[in-house]
Amino acid sequence: MVKNVFSFTRTLERRRGLCGNNKRCAFSVRLSNWGALFICPKSLLKYGKGDCMGTKSNKNISGVIGAIGAVGGLITAVTPLVEKAIDNAQNKPTEKIDTKVIIPELYRKGFPIDLEQAEELLTERGLKVSKSKLRMKEADPKYRDYEDTQVIDSNPKQGAKVKVGTTVCLRYITAEVIEESQKIFDDDVRIKQEAKEQKAAEKQEKKERLKESVSETMDSAKSGLGKIFKKDRKAIEAEKGETIDE
Repeated sequence: MVKNVFSFTRTLERRRGLCGNNKRCAFSVRLSNWGALFICPKSLLKYGKGDCMGTKSNKNISGVIGAIGAVGGLITAVTPLVEKAIDNAQNKPTEKIDTKVIIPELYRKGFPIDLEQAEELLTERGLKVSKSKLRMKEADPKYRDYEDTQVIDSNPKQGAKVKVGTTVCLRYITAEVIEESQKIFDDDVRIKQEAKEQKAAEKQEKKERLKESVSETMDSAKSGLGKIFKKDRKAIEAEKGETIDE
């Protein structure tokens, strides 16, 4: 019986040593203390001071021993349940709290943010950063007024709610792409201007041809009328000559 009591308390002490400062093991520490109290109750401590050396009756001693026996049996029955409870507490996984944050505005129109500023804003919120620059073939006239390393997009998008530790990929533009975008814009303007000038020239040429055509038509009409009048005059003169001869 006493052996079972000491075995129980040693088991609890070993588990307390394995747990260290873990709050989950507070239960085992309390049980260990209770075991010590059962083994050495105040009445036994009192006997140890000399009261049990003949000053108390054998009946009282027998009662104390009987109580210890009952406690020992109880501890023997409870020990497996206590060990199982402690094991479950130790093996229970710690629940993680998923904290979420909102990705700040990184490419709002009229408020350019460069790559360094964007990275700082994200890391302050516990987010990771990866970078991806625009390729030369992605140059576009709309990028001609952008600044070097300006952020133009992200994945996930700005305003999205994500878990802390999420990696945000930043898309940014380089000076070379901006220069190429300006060149494309200038070429487009030149081509449009040339097309406009050519269209105006063709319109003027068409107008000139139409004018020439009208002039030719009028000249032809005048010439025809002149011939008609000349023929009529000859006919009139011929008629007059015949009349005189008669």
